[in-house]
Amino acid sequence: MSGPVSSVAVVGRDAPLWLAVIALKRALGRTDLRIHAVELRSRLTAVDAYAAMPTLGSMHRLLGIDERLVLQACNAVPVAAQRFSNWSRSAPPVLLAYDDEPRPGELSFVQFWTKGVCNGLRVGIEEFSLGAACARLNAVPVPVDDDNGLAASYGYHLDASAYAALLKQLALRLGVEAHAFGIADIEVAGPRIEAIKLGDGASLEADLYIDASGREAALLSLLAGAEFESWREWLPCDRMLAASGPRLVQLPSLSQISAFRGGWIGQFPLQDRTAVTTVYNSAAVTEGEVVEMAGVIAGSPISGDAVLSVLDPGMQRLPWIGNCVAIGGAAVAVDPVDALDLHVTHACISHLMTSFPACADEFPEADAYNAAIRCFGNNARDFQAAHYILNRRFDETLWDAVRDAAPPPSLKRKFDLFSARAVVPMNEEEPFHEQHWATLLLGCGIVPEGYDPRVDAVPDETLMRRVQQRLRDVAALARQMPTVEQFLALEQPLPAVSGA
Repeated sequence: MSGPVSSVAVVGRDAPLWLAVIALKRALGRTDLRIHAVELRSRLTAVDAYAAMPTLGSMHRLLGIDERLVLQACNAVPVAAQRFSNWSRSAPPVLLAYDDEPRPGELSFVQFWTKGVCNGLRVGIEEFSLGAACARLNAVPVPVDDDNGLAASYGYHLDASAYAALLKQLALRLGVEAHAFGIADIEVAGPRIEAIKLGDGASLEADLYIDASGREAALLSLLAGAEFESWREWLPCDRMLAASGPRLVQLPSLSQISAFRGGWIGQFPLQDRTAVTTVYNSAAVTEGEVVEMAGVIAGSPISGDAVLSVLDPGMQRLPWIGNCVAIGGAAVAVDPVDALDLHVTHACISHLMTSFPACADEFPEADAYNAAIRCFGNNARDFQAAHYILNRRFDETLWDAVRDAAPPPSLKRKFDLFSARAVVPMNEEEPFHEQHWATLLLGCGIVPEGYDPRVDAVPDETLMRRVQQRLRDVAALARQMPTVEQFLALEQPLPAVSGA
């Protein structure tokens, strides 16, 4: 048996690069492992922003990154939900909130709600969501100290360049060896990387190479067996135009995702500006048309430069080949629609830490990593594809074509079972839990025909009391939560809120 891995070279750019090296340093820094960060040229501009799920906060806590520092340094705004408008034309907007997963063993509340609807209930599922109630009040759902099972979390909007710079500073303080000269050449032998020739002429050899370069997969794509699987059939947008608008007078606790004939426009409020992202299909609408309509749909003028980039959602067939592991967009390239970008990086890093190789010559851990990341990627694809496939924008070429596409079998299974009995069959490595899925499917127009028969074990009077009590609890708790402005003004961590 060979010796343990003694050196790792992480090649990439921006937040994925620095998150990976910080995680390695925190987890393995007390060993003799040498960690090299090879920094490629940044692709971020002054108008770029990261939209992140609540799991980013969990990762920050694990890595010892102070939340208040992130909020201040990155002009960050906490968000409780995403609001989707115009994906179904006449239908009202849908709020996908970051409610916490129900307690294990409990029937999902959507089951009780579905029976209530069958018996005449006319209150939408969003009214029972603490995160949605907070989003309507521009409030931030801080931790709750009660026993009624209601809880929600918050994600973030962050200035992308400032966030990457903050992570880089932390990595350097931790003693990571950084190389800022880029790559001149990569020596490859079959499924393995032999060495990297840096831009300054030096040669870097490592036992393990981590590819954090984004969709280009600068390392992994050179290896024998590398193959990228496109998701264009279900995620049809191939361009992204990033720009900025003025700061909103009142900072909301949500992202706004508005569909139009060629794609969608997202508004992501920050403390000093509003990031405006237009994601579209270049065959359906031109860049010039997008620039013109972005400000109109966003409802505010666009200032400064608008930066165009190419999108190509999909996944590597084998994200770990030989001695090279792809993370983030190099492994799974997602559509920007669900704020999954940094979550993909988080998931890959977590699985890499769990499967970090025991020896430097053979990597049997690759099989477990590949299986987990492919499962995660397929689940992420399905959630994002549901937005597009279930659209109800008729007589528009882009939306008609994706609606007519056959969904992946795993997604169709979710559609069918939820339609039949309000149950979402969950796989391993799901980015979103069942309640989030249920809100999406209901918002997209799937109405369950039935529900879990176990709900009938609850007397009708008890069920109605439970439904009514939940409405009261949600409203009472949401009113206790701080507004975004109040949350950002606090200098100390927020105390838990008492139960309603």
